Amino acid sequence: MMQAAKLEGLCNETTARWFYAWYSPFYDRLQKYFSSPHMREKGLDLADVRGRDLRVLDVGAGTGTLTLQILGRGVEPANVVMLDQSTGMLEQAKRKPQLAAVRKVLGDAQDLPFADESFDRVTSSGAIYYWPEPVRAMREQLRVLKPGGRALAIGTLQPSALGIRVLAQTFNRFPTEEQYLQWFRDAGFTDVRTVNVANPWNEAQFAIAVVGTRPAAGADGGAPRAPARIGARARESPGPLGLALLAVRYVLAMAAFALIGPIQILVASRHFKKVRAE
Repeated sequence: MMQAAKLEGLCNETTARWFYAWYSPFYDRLQKYFSSPHMREKGLDLADVRGRDLRVLDVGAGTGTLTLQILGRGVEPANVVMLDQSTGMLEQAKRKPQLAAVRKVLGDAQDLPFADESFDRVTSSGAIYYWPEPVRAMREQLRVLKPGGRALAIGTLQPSALGIRVLAQTFNRFPTEEQYLQWFRDAGFTDVRTVNVANPWNEAQFAIAVVGTRPAAGADGGAPRAPARIGARARESPGPLGLALLAVRYVLAMAAFALIGPIQILVASRHFKKVRAE
């Protein structure tokens, strides 16, 4: 049974699709209040994302917020692939001239449509919350990485204040640091490292960047085998009752978002105003 304090409303491909169907046109205007380039740069540093020849897959790429920063590090646009399950978000990305040469793929993070050992880096920012099966998604990232390749996930940590935590977990999944680490390790990553990052306007509420490495050598010292591809994941197909329950879950998530979203925007706006005045 779902707990009132932990509905995790958008941690579901159907409800997430409903949300971004209407939110995608506003995403770029509002995202600056929820995350900062500084946070993403610290994660990209940890994963050593730089160099024109690096092949990078950005999972849950959305409108290309993180992708643009990847390109800013000298990675060739033709070597970058954006994947997202939201048509609306990818349509917004297609309107950006800087992303014109980047391949954009509509797909499921938990069933990546790419061959084994295709990429040097797999990145995601603010996406892992939406994956109902995060270990499965991370195993897919392990599979498409070359030996020695690295996966990066940037995401908000579970809020410490009880009231905010209840609202946040009604909206979506907000993991603890231990959960992030466990997901990477359960998927088979080694040398899992983290760095705490925070928005300049809310340094008390950390986000986290986690990086794991696909082992470069097998137990015998030779190149490891690519992890076996997981069988095709069945798409959600809820019946009438299932849709009704998802609708309730979605409405509660939107109610929580309507409360915590303006608070976040207000706090960030005060910071921006202070910076402009200095």
